[in-house]
Amino acid sequence: MPWWSWIVIWTCLVLALIAVLVVSGWRLFRKAVAVFDELGALGGKMELLDAAITEFDEKQAQFALLQRYSDVQAQRRRVRDESLARGEARRAARLDRGRALTHFDANSRRWFQAE
Repeated sequence: MPWWSWIVIWTCLVLALIAVLVVSGWRLFRKAVAVFDELGALGGKMELLDAAITEFDEKQAQFALLQRYSDVQAQRRRVRDESLARGEARRAARLDRGRALTHFDANSRRWFQAE
């Protein structure tokens, strides 16, 4: 093998290495930009969570032992009533879905396309 073939081989290898490094660098740069974009979005979400935490801390319930009995009883009654109302709403929604599945008005349906 002549001496200049080694120069050609090594030149091709160095060019291939440079190409791989450039492509890898470009992909790494694109991924880094995507990470910084996601970090910006995460910062916005963290602000919302911080606001929710401070709101929760302000609304945090006191121990029932430290409150008056009538206040605790009224709060429990309100929670129970809200729970029952949600249950009734779920039951009504299930009944409506069941009625929609079992009752079908054939007169309201267009069976054939008018030409």
